Amino acid sequence: MHLLVFIQGEWHLRTVHVLFGHLTAAFGLYLLHQYVQSSSTGSLIPVVHLAMAYLSSLFLSICRNSTNFLVMQKMHEQYGDLVRTGPNEISIFRPDGIELLDGYKSTNERDVWYDILHPRKALVFARKFGEMRELRASWSQAVSSKSVNEYSTRVIRLSDDLIECILSYRNEPVKLNDVMSWFSFDAMGEIAFSESFGMLENRQTKVELAHQRQALALLAPLNDATWIAHLGFSLFPYPGTVRAWWASVRFCCEIMEKRMASQSNKTDMANISAVVAGSDTTRASLIGIWYFLCKHPEHANKIYSEVQNIDVNDVHKLASLPHLNAVIKELLRLAPPAMTGSPRLTGPNGLWVGDRWIPAGVKVTAPKFVAHHLSSAFVHPTDFIPERWTTRPELVLDIRAYAPFSTGPHQCIGKSISFLEMRVVTTKIIQRFHVSFSHISGHKPEAFWADMKDQVTMMPGDTYCCFAQRSLP
Repeated sequence: MHLLVFIQGEWHLRTVHVLFGHLTAAFGLYLLHQYVQSSSTGSLIPVVHLAMAYLSSLFLSICRNSTNFLVMQKMHEQYGDLVRTGPNEISIFRPDGIELLDGYKSTNERDVWYDILHPRKALVFARKFGEMRELRASWSQAVSSKSVNEYSTRVIRLSDDLIECILSYRNEPVKLNDVMSWFSFDAMGEIAFSESFGMLENRQTKVELAHQRQALALLAPLNDATWIAHLGFSLFPYPGTVRAWWASVRFCCEIMEKRMASQSNKTDMANISAVVAGSDTTRASLIGIWYFLCKHPEHANKIYSEVQNIDVNDVHKLASLPHLNAVIKELLRLAPPAMTGSPRLTGPNGLWVGDRWIPAGVKVTAPKFVAHHLSSAFVHPTDFIPERWTTRPELVLDIRAYAPFSTGPHQCIGKSISFLEMRVVTTKIIQRFHVSFSHISGHKPEAFWADMKDQVTMMPGDTYCCFAQRSLP
């Protein structure tokens, strides 16, 4: 069926028609078998068996688990730098892979996965170049240098709220997954809609944003078969995960409508895309920064030396601190917030990968987690060595492999804001606290990797830290 029908064109938005087509075919087969066998019971059994075999093989072949980043790494180690990872899918594991897919010379377009919000539109989910260009232009003022400077005062205020939140634990272990989520979503609310969600103040996750996590967990195993999600959205709206998806979408629409109806003159983005792109990625990176700094405290000490005698509210000064920014870059290399995903469809002229040609209309991916761990691009690729971005440039063999925010016209438009938040939060905490892993029973530092989930964005395992206040100079 795939080779005859579904490989031709796009079917993911016609799932209801396809379902009824299958049901009609099954009923026709049942009638035919009944006519031949002259027995309704005898006709039903083989049809049921055939349907079960078809559906089980279909779902087992297309659904992936939430550790896809490890699956892709193993594929590369086993089969090389160009691997067929699906019936119409090629994964590229080369230093130039991300540039081939997303660079300015690329004619590739985004895959059908980006229709997940259809018919709603947002920059993060736009598929066509013209639509992307139009939506990106509408964001240009919101991410200008002037706007980012205005956002910095809000980020600084929220980082102070984060410090107060940490202090409220009174030397008890702090679950980073919670507090960094609260900060990143509050910051997203301020920057995108001029309204904090009050999560840091209340030390509680808003239920609507908990729904977002459930919704992304739904998409993880269906990354390569979003038609299943579209079918569920259309015909089965009541199961818990699907309800969570619609609750998340509804929340995004409501806060967008509220912002558009307000008379606020504050600069913001006012865009649904920011709910995921502007919060989930930063949350993951902030957890990752403290995992690596606790594991390698000598780098926390180096950052402390840089910020000890400066005004950490001076965001321009923070942008010039070499070791702080090297630590952030190295974290983004080892644990990119978008570990896999970002599928593309090759353009009308296909795609040359070295001396090998991929025809037009083929799904192609270049998983960032694998690219950032290539030994052909980085010396000691699995080691945390921030100096590779400062005093030891010889440890970077091919800079093309490094693209945590993608590249070309697909580069994340909120990159500067994400760096702003990571710099401010990291320096504020380092100036105020000695941070270390919690070793209370049940708190395992390596849970960060052991329980890592690849669910559209990186979902680290539960990470607990202790924050001991520094002595005032």
